[in-house]
Amino acid sequence: MKTRRVGKVTVPLGERIRLGEGEMPLVHERFVSAEQLGTALRRRRRELGYTQQTAADLCNHSVRVISEIERGRPTAGIGVILDYALTLGVDMELSVRGRSS
Repeated sequence: MKTRRVGKVTVPLGERIRLGEGEMPLVHERFVSAEQLGTALRRRRRELGYTQQTAADLCNHSVRVISEIERGRPTAGIGVILDYALTLGVDMELSVRGRSS
């Protein structure tokens, strides 16, 4: 079984989980909906080769919660979404529209 180091933890990778045809790795994107954010986090999880179960175990949340986040359901709290994003190595930042940094 293949594994990957995430910090001090060695985690198993999901088998045959890859980006779909036409899917690009997550690098930098802007979101205006929970559905768009969930789709991007799902793409990142697949890019890492994680199953939903592996991702859930890593961030100490249930597979049901991970599934709801990835489907853009409004039932997941912001703290849980941030846990999941950080587990996947995704930084989230805020910016005000129309202002340059």
